[in-house]
Amino acid sequence: MAVVSAVSFGTSGPLAKALIDAGWSSAGAVLVRVGGSAFVLLIVLAVLRPGVLAALRADAPALLLYGVLAMAGVQVAFFNAVRYMPVSIALLLEYLGPVLVVAWVWVVRRQPPGTRTLAGGVIALVGLSFVVEIWTGGGLDPVGVAWGLVAAVCQASYFLLADRAGSSTPPLVLAGVGMTVGTVVVAVLGTVGLLPLVVDPAAGPVVLAGADLGWPLAATLLVLVSTVVAYLTGIAAISRIGAARGSLVALLEVVASALGSWLLLGEVPGAVQLFGGLLILTGVALTRGRPAAPRSTRRISPADPRDDAPPPRDVSEANP
Repeated sequence: MAVVSAVSFGTSGPLAKALIDAGWSSAGAVLVRVGGSAFVLLIVLAVLRPGVLAALRADAPALLLYGVLAMAGVQVAFFNAVRYMPVSIALLLEYLGPVLVVAWVWVVRRQPPGTRTLAGGVIALVGLSFVVEIWTGGGLDPVGVAWGLVAAVCQASYFLLADRAGSSTPPLVLAGVGMTVGTVVVAVLGTVGLLPLVVDPAAGPVVLAGADLGWPLAATLLVLVSTVVAYLTGIAAISRIGAARGSLVALLEVVASALGSWLLLGEVPGAVQLFGGLLILTGVALTRGRPAAPRSTRRISPADPRDDAPPPRDVSEANP
C-alpha cells in the first residue's frame, strides 16, 4: 500500500502539467484537485465518523495551518513550479522539505541534529546544486526554482504540523479537514483575484502519451488516483509499517514522477540533474532516520534528529 501511495502521488505532476499546458491555470488545477478530493474524503468521514468534532476542538489552529500551508500552499507552489521546469526537477526541489525540518528543529527547538542527519542535509544541498546547475549561471528558470523552494517550505510545514496535530487527530481527519480548508483558501484567493483561477472546459487538448485524454478524464484521475487513493493507501500503510518506513517508501514518488513524466510528457532530465536527484534522495533518506518498529506507540517526526539514537524500549511494542 505504501508503494501504491507513492506511485499514485507521482502521477499528480504529469496530470496537472497536461491540464496546465491545455490552458488551465496552476491554481485552477489545484482547486479541482483539492476540491474534488475534499468532497470524496468528506463523504468517507461522514460514513466512518472518526471523531471530526473532537479533533476540531483539540487541534483547530494546527488543522487550519495544515490546510493553508500543507494542502493549498504546497500544491499551488508545486503546480506553479512545473510551469517553468520538468515535473521531476520541481518534485526534487520540493523534497528538500525534510532538510528544512532538520534546520527548524535545530534552530527553533534547540535540538542539534545527529551526525548522520547533518550529513544527509549537506548531501541533499550538494545534490540541489547539481539539479539547478548553479555553476552555469542559467539553466533552470529562476522563477520555477523559487516556486520549487516555496513548495519545499510548505512541505516542511506538512511534516511539522502533521507531527503536532497527529497526537490527537486521526490521519484521515487531518487529510479530510486539511483538504477542505485548502479548497476554501484557494477559492477565496481566486475570487479576490490573488490567484488566477482558470478551469476552462473549452481549453486545448489534454495530451498525455501523445493522445488527447480530454480534461474530464485527466481531472478525475488527478482527484481519485493522485489524491484520494494516494492519501488513503498512505494512511493505511503507515498504520501498518510506521511513519518512518512509510516516509522512506514515499521517496518512490520521485521515481514514479520521473518515469511518468518521461512516458506521458516526454520529459527526460539531464545526466547531471539525475545525479543531483540521486544525491537529494540519499540525503533525504538519511535525514528521515532509521525505520521504526511497525505499529509502535513511539511518534516519529520524519526528520527528527533524535532518530539517530536507538528508540526507547516500549512494552507495548511486544504486543502489537
